[in-house]
Amino acid sequence: MNPVKLVIPAVAAALLLPSLAEAQGPGSPQERFALFTSCGPMNMEVFVTNSGGAGGITRESVEAMTTSRLREARIYAQADQPAWALLRVTVFIGTQAVPGRAAQTVYIIRLRFMKLVYDQLSDPQLAANPGRLSSDSLGAALQWIHWAPTWESPRPAIGFYGGRRDDVITSKIGTMLEEFVTEYLRVNGDSCP
Repeated sequence: MNPVKLVIPAVAAALLLPSLAEAQGPGSPQERFALFTSCGPMNMEVFVTNSGGAGGITRESVEAMTTSRLREARIYAQADQPAWALLRVTVFIGTQAVPGRAAQTVYIIRLRFMKLVYDQLSDPQLAANPGRLSSDSLGAALQWIHWAPTWESPRPAIGFYGGRRDDVITSKIGTMLEEFVTEYLRVNGDSCP
């Protein structure tokens, strides 16, 4: 499928974001900027670096957990579906050498929510012609639309693995996904199914 065909609808939706945010959505302006998408579907990216012995924690397993939770909340976009929001899940598991002690296996988990954001101030076409962009100018505006992180987990999960079962890390990922989805659905309010 042609990626441009997927981006144009996403760009059109991104340009409408300010008016949609004003129309509905509880929360402060900061919360709405961070998480409000009119409950549109989101894509995801999962990055897993695992050199610490937690064999069950793979990109595939974390991707399956994330997909399942987003589908359950009805906010998951299929790979070929245009979306202007993205949830990035990053998991790092590695061994840290500690002088005079046995090596420790540490884990770090972070969630980051990204949105397509229109940079009005840098767009010379809008500066020359303040007011709404027409559909003819959407193609020109594409260079001023970028993925930007608007929300991230308040505290990344950091801990020692210590040879325990993988479900310790899996449980942390699940808890963080649940916190994100709860916050996202709260901010998007009545827009969600």
